[in-house]
Parts: sequence; C-alpha cells; structure tokens
Amino acid sequence: MKDSDLDAILGQIAAQHPPQLPSPGLIWFRAQLFRKAQQKERIERPLTVMRFLAALTGAWVLLALVAANWDQMRDATNQSSFLLPLLLLSAASLASVIFLWSPRKAMKDVTGPLR
Repeated sequence: MKDSDLDAILGQIAAQHPPQLPSPGLIWFRAQLFRKAQQKERIERPLTVMRFLAALTGAWVLLALVAANWDQMRDATNQSSFLLPLLLLSAASLASVIFLWSPRKAMKDVTGPLR
C-alpha cells in the first residue's frame, strides 16, 4: 500500500467522522471536577509531606535500632533459619510502602480523562 492510498483512506475516514465538541455543560462539569481536584491536592499537600517525613523518620529509627542491636540480630539469625527471611520480608514491605505508594497516582486517576 502506497502512502497516497493510505492518505486517501484516512481522508475518507476523517470526512465520514467529523470531530465533535462535547456539550458546554459537560465541559463546565469537567472543569469543576478538575478545579476541586486541584483544591484538594493543595489542601492535602502538607499532609502528604508529613506522611513522607513520618515514614522517613520511622525508617531511620528502624535502621538505628538494627544498627544498635546488630550483634544480637546476627546471633539470632544464626540460631534460627526462619528469622532472616522474615526480616528481609519485613524490610521489603517497609520499602514498598515508603517508595511505591504515591498519592499523586490517585490524583492522576481523577484528573487524567479531563485533559
């Protein structure tokens, strides 16, 4: 198929299906949803920052506790075979909560179709 044939087919399709704007009421409604979503994000921004700082502080405290008790933890993992995988699973869970959870994803889900 040549480019000219493809252009002709696309031209026919475009002529048969002209673009239509949504109704003014729908545009206004979507604008109101977008405005409210932006206001909600602005209001919740300090809470998001505080949640991140709390998670970061918790991770630092956990790291400090592990560092302070490293010898005891090493002895405990040498004596029982299930404790090391349990600790690794706990660390992976904590990392996923801190780094993979994002409140902005929920915001994009709400505002994505509006653009």
